[in-house]
Amino acid sequence: MKSILYFFPENPLENNAGNKIRALQLLRYFKERGMKVDFVSLLQGMSKWEDPDIEEIKQSGWIDNLYFLQKKASKKNRVKYFLDFKLPNHFYKQKLGMESSLNVDISLNQKKSFEEILKSKSYDYIIVSYLYWADLVNTALASGSKTIVDTHDFLTLHHTKEENFKLGPTFEDEINKLNGFDEAWTISSDEQFVFGQFCTTEIRLIPPYFDAPSPDNLVSKKIYDLIYVASDNPHNRMSAAWFFEQVFPLLPKSLSICIVGKISDYVGDYPNVHKVPYAENLHNYYVHSKIVLCPMLSGTGVKIKVVEALSYGLPVVCTSRGVDGLPNKINNGCLISDDPEGFAQHIHALRHSPALYEQQSNWGRELFNNHFTTRYVYGELDKAFDVNPEDQD
Repeated sequence: MKSILYFFPENPLENNAGNKIRALQLLRYFKERGMKVDFVSLLQGMSKWEDPDIEEIKQSGWIDNLYFLQKKASKKNRVKYFLDFKLPNHFYKQKLGMESSLNVDISLNQKKSFEEILKSKSYDYIIVSYLYWADLVNTALASGSKTIVDTHDFLTLHHTKEENFKLGPTFEDEINKLNGFDEAWTISSDEQFVFGQFCTTEIRLIPPYFDAPSPDNLVSKKIYDLIYVASDNPHNRMSAAWFFEQVFPLLPKSLSICIVGKISDYVGDYPNVHKVPYAENLHNYYVHSKIVLCPMLSGTGVKIKVVEALSYGLPVVCTSRGVDGLPNKINNGCLISDDPEGFAQHIHALRHSPALYEQQSNWGRELFNNHFTTRYVYGELDKAFDVNPEDQD
């Protein structure tokens, strides 16, 4: 039985973003393949672990043990805190180097806590989510395991707008961190290509994946002409502002639009716009919608909401950023325009041309079935873990 130490810095049970959905998918895959998993996360991080969440994941059957890394050591003894954590952590940060924008999260106490886990037992695989945390496996204690980083994103691109950003040191740091692992996963074919040009480590494409909805669960009656699903982050806020300031005025006021997710907090009140700040399940919204919007102006990686839309056979109207990471950029179910007039025209064309709508729908389903189904990506994961699924029966 293969053993895995899996580090993911957030609470995946929040299930409100693509990265958390991916973490849950991996945990389910590990369980289905009969692997033993110790899960490591942050108690003090971007997302919260409430007591019910901790109990739920312990009882889920997905993991064997749950660990949390504390950013700071205990302050009960102030002298000990200063000598054992504060001062060593200062020099540790200096050693990492500050020219790169990627050295922002890890503390010496977290690294030591991770090493204590490695001292307690050995693992066949150590998986770390995000390169920010690469230094966790920069230890001799990990040498007996195959180390994998699940990159999620091309991180250098996330920092380009920062005041003191330096491209050379940051990109070099990202490549060096990747090369510190035995294998790196990307969710995007674009990122696989970029990393593959500079890295010596193996770069494996593990795209987002879903089960296609059953035809029996689809409906012919549509409630919404357009649907826009997005969380709250700077990229989405800028994109939503662009759509409602420049594209929305060009559309007929008779169109019904559904906005799902925290991005709805940044959308004004309009008679034809229905806002849903949180949806437990997006299925009912997708099946009752005709066209999906993805007006992204920035960001990296494949857009999971685009993949979800294609799985339902829904055409997508997007900017050029919306097809980032897709294996092909044309004949894929997406109509692309970076100017407001063209964006609005694509919506108009899909609404008034059944032949165009059907063509885009079929292309989208074909792309999804060939690259993003659970069955297909499980095959890629089986290769990564040297698993023969027939042995699981």
